[in-house]
Amino acid sequence: MMEISLAGWSINRRFRNSDNPLALLDFPRLARDEFGLHAVELNSPFFVYEDANNPAQSGISDAYLDELRRRADGIDVRLLSIAVDGHGNLSALDEDERKQAVQNHTKWFGICQKLGCNAFRANSGGRHGTDASEEEIDQCVKSFKELAAIGEETGIRVMMENHGGVSVSPDNIVRIMDAVDSEYCRVLADFLNWRPEDDKVENLRQVAPYAWATHAKFLSFDESGESNEIDCKSVMAIFEEAGYTNPFGIEYEGHTDDHEGVLKSKALIERHAY
Repeated sequence: MMEISLAGWSINRRFRNSDNPLALLDFPRLARDEFGLHAVELNSPFFVYEDANNPAQSGISDAYLDELRRRADGIDVRLLSIAVDGHGNLSALDEDERKQAVQNHTKWFGICQKLGCNAFRANSGGRHGTDASEEEIDQCVKSFKELAAIGEETGIRVMMENHGGVSVSPDNIVRIMDAVDSEYCRVLADFLNWRPEDDKVENLRQVAPYAWATHAKFLSFDESGESNEIDCKSVMAIFEEAGYTNPFGIEYEGHTDDHEGVLKSKALIERHAY
């Protein structure tokens, strides 16, 4: 049966609340108790780092990771993956900068192992708002090849999301996946993170065969509960045809109440489940 998970960014306003921020340690229980979901995606900005001023190059204590896993395991919530931000430009033209970005990301393989996660998302890098150059794509391929090699050793996948920069287009994503050519380098397919002029459904059709995870993202809903931004039924059919069997991860990014937004997202996915 198809599983639904919750991406932490869906409730990012709670994590970032300056008066009473939600602790990541409490996220698994919230996902279960408030939304009835037993699998979650974590976000790197919400971890507690040993050096809070330099998270990209800072460690996270084993005690903290052990406690996070203990709490999740104790209530039967799976920690699926981690969306990593702010760890450097994997498409940097400067080779030293690119190598540092790869190094910054390597700690997440061990963190995933400790938490029982099967993957983490690394941003492609590159300049936002412009088409990627051939040189940037080549650097991106090099970085993801190096990370995928570590993935093969650790059993942890590195994922590229359509998240701007080099990954702005499905053509670039498919090109990089084919060039890396590893089961340990896959796609985190976000339903909506495409250029405004693009056909979102057709873009997803291109990347779905490479997908290891999804961000089932909706921003608003009509009176019947369907998304105003994308045809969920068509998208679900695409992933079914691609043989996708992993969870669909709700990532609500609307401006209304996140509780209502997550529940409406969940109901919509369930309506078109396969």
